[in-house]
Amino acid sequence: MLFVTFQKEVFAQIVKDFQLDEKESNTPFKVWMANTIRVDPDRLHASFYRLDLGEGTVSKALKIEDPSMRSTMLAEQSIQRAALKVLTRFNYALKNRLNSIKN
Repeated sequence: MLFVTFQKEVFAQIVKDFQLDEKESNTPFKVWMANTIRVDPDRLHASFYRLDLGEGTVSKALKIEDPSMRSTMLAEQSIQRAALKVLTRFNYALKNRLNSIKN
């Protein structure tokens, strides 16, 4: 898997799970996260649910008092989770491909 392809897939996963429009997808994710925490926390929680970011992870990050650190932590955790989803999807596709070649 090429790194550029992987990066694009992770970005697409973030756009999908956070339902980012074109303007939002061009905003740095940490900035978008900080704004959304203040303006629309319900949307953010729904996005974390779609991303399947653990409730404990989210709760721990939301308890951070420094708003900049809070948004950074949530953005990083979200990107890591999106990357894991993409890797899982690629691995599953590869296994299916290998199985179809065997048969």
